Amino acid sequence: MAESSPAPSQTAFVQQLNFWARDASNESAALLGAFALGMFNTIPVEGSASPVSLETLANRLGANIRGTRSVIEPLVGLGFVRFEDEVAGSSTDRYSLPVSSAFLREARFASRMLEARSWWLVSAKLPEAIRTGAPVEWQGESHDLLGWYRRQFLAPREPVPSPVEADYEDRAVRGFLRTQALVTSGEVGLLAALVPGPRPLAELAKATGSHPEALHVLLGVLGSMGLVRQEGEAFGFTELASRSLDASSLPYFQSAFPATMDYWEAFGHLDEAVTQQKFRLDLRDSETARRIYQRNASRITGIFVSHVKLGRKAAELVTTMRPLKDARVLDVGTGSGVWGAAFGLADPSVHVTYLDSEHVLEQVKPNIAKLKLDGRARYWAGNCLSVDYGESQYDVILLPQVIPALPPESLLPLFQKLARALRPRGLLVVSGYLLTDRRDGPLDALYFSLRRYVSNEGDVLSLPDFQRLLVPVGLTSFRSFEMPIQQVVVASRGDVSFPDAAPAR
Repeated sequence: MAESSPAPSQTAFVQQLNFWARDASNESAALLGAFALGMFNTIPVEGSASPVSLETLANRLGANIRGTRSVIEPLVGLGFVRFEDEVAGSSTDRYSLPVSSAFLREARFASRMLEARSWWLVSAKLPEAIRTGAPVEWQGESHDLLGWYRRQFLAPREPVPSPVEADYEDRAVRGFLRTQALVTSGEVGLLAALVPGPRPLAELAKATGSHPEALHVLLGVLGSMGLVRQEGEAFGFTELASRSLDASSLPYFQSAFPATMDYWEAFGHLDEAVTQQKFRLDLRDSETARRIYQRNASRITGIFVSHVKLGRKAAELVTTMRPLKDARVLDVGTGSGVWGAAFGLADPSVHVTYLDSEHVLEQVKPNIAKLKLDGRARYWAGNCLSVDYGESQYDVILLPQVIPALPPESLLPLFQKLARALRPRGLLVVSGYLLTDRRDGPLDALYFSLRRYVSNEGDVLSLPDFQRLLVPVGLTSFRSFEMPIQQVVVASRGDVSFPDAAPAR
């Protein structure tokens, strides 16, 4: 289904809004980046030649394997590329194009995708175009950005040969433009100006400091997305949008925009990251990581309350395996402190150690104090890869969404140290995204994995990936459990019995 299709319900509309605010640009980056890499010239259409392995594909592209995989996995998840993990005479995963995706090898389609990609970095100047109504300057040239938006959203479209081609084009070409339209609407104050009710164009232009004709284009784009409707001379939210973006929910929704824009330039140079390992947003650089974290600290704190509920579900799960009375819990890479706090709330005798960098812990301490847990808390400033965890120190060790932030080559040594630090009947609890065994979904996890690659961080793992890390360090018993929002992987030495399922949501 093309993402421009109307949402059938309030829940679906909110999901679509969140997709546009974050993942639509990640999806577009993969779909357009594949053309910048020339990827489809190296993948055969099924039946025309033997499927190509990931290693061969990366070699032909002059790229590294992980970068190549980070781009092709979303294409597999969307069904545009076929993944075959059982090819006669080979144990290597291989890729081909379904017959329905043969258009991806056509020069006329590639030309359209490369043209669209040329607007990626220019589109970040949409706020300027909305305020001035004029073309924007980019790299010494003038670009009619508003004209490009009119062409993509407001002008009649030429017929497309197949639904699959239409879907690819919509996701690739218009996905990131929708994200930028939302971000711009937040930046100029348009979304806030629409909350009280319908208003005339001239009034909205004055309230947002925008050029009326340019603002009319933006309103038209939002209308095509199902957010805005025109009532006579006035423009207002649609019924679904008004219920989703009221005065209380709008600030939280808009808080995702800075994080989206942090990755914009990096995604605009995705091919450069894949072929040269040159990262425009390098989160292995401590100063860059500090800047990004501090910019998004308020949003992380803002989701603390809702994620405490998620963490408490994990604590309930652990109590079905072992008691938490007098347990010593270590929260590695604590972030907001939400997971450790959830375990602290689970039993009044639990003591939690929160491990992270000093500037992160400064954000954690107020959260823990509000819950009156600081009397049973220890704050440990350090790098999770280099500290000495000791031996048999903890009953539960938490890794909350930490794995994707760490270099893949560091995981086995880390797991060795963590396994050593667990007491008998100790549990390692890893939360976050979990890919399918074939690494072909879920899509939001694949997009998250792509963000991690483009910022030179870690990877999102499947259960077989975890097996390769856990078994060698003696954590031979492990299981994954579905939780609200995320998944958890729980591991032990085999001295703990696992329940059949997680506690009911």
